[in-house]
Amino acid sequence: MSGTVERYAGPLGWNLARNNVIVEGTSDVAYLTRASELHAAERGRHLLDGDLAIVASGQGDDGGVDGVNRRLNFFWQLAEGERDASGALKYRFIGLFDRDAAGKGAFAVASRFDRRIQPFVDIFLLHPVMPVFTPGHDRSMEIAQVNLPFARIDWEIEDLCSERIWATFEAEHPGAVLSKHVAGGRTHRELLPDKKPELKRIFLAQATFADAEGFIGLLRMLRIYLRLEHDFVQA
Repeated sequence: MSGTVERYAGPLGWNLARNNVIVEGTSDVAYLTRASELHAAERGRHLLDGDLAIVASGQGDDGGVDGVNRRLNFFWQLAEGERDASGALKYRFIGLFDRDAAGKGAFAVASRFDRRIQPFVDIFLLHPVMPVFTPGHDRSMEIAQVNLPFARIDWEIEDLCSERIWATFEAEHPGAVLSKHVAGGRTHRELLPDKKPELKRIFLAQATFADAEGFIGLLRMLRIYLRLEHDFVQA
């Protein structure tokens, strides 16, 4: 018989693993799932497995940054009641936000829902550089320091697409990129909202292993943060 966590996850379409990263929407899931598939095709092993899953906070208005906080808080409480024979959690949940105005706001609010939810332990802001943290150091300060060259730009999941994918997208959809912001050799693009599905479509249909390196790197870091096996991940 399924437990309470499984019963509530089922209607959301979640395929749970031991560790689950709640993201803002289904596009985030699609990008990272495809990256896992490309890694498996190139290197022989998926990055999403029984240890790690990426799950969407919802679709449309049910998702987004508020959805991440809502689902994270709810499933944290459910997970507390489901432990194995050793007393360890059967399921762990963390949250991941884009580093834009909405994401930064939700990130700041997240630990107010539950003081046990710790920044850069249980909730993460996506940054251009996701570092291996130094034990005993303040993680918020450490990630801010290594990302100083990019402090004036936002960073979203789409920014992990390769320049080749972006060039293909811009050729097919002139004017869809509203602005480009460059800092420290990284580029953040603001898109017409209704064109984001087109970028995803191109990535899912055309991305090679090289095109997915940004997503693969993020999945590797998530595995490190969750203390999962990660040495096999190669970008």
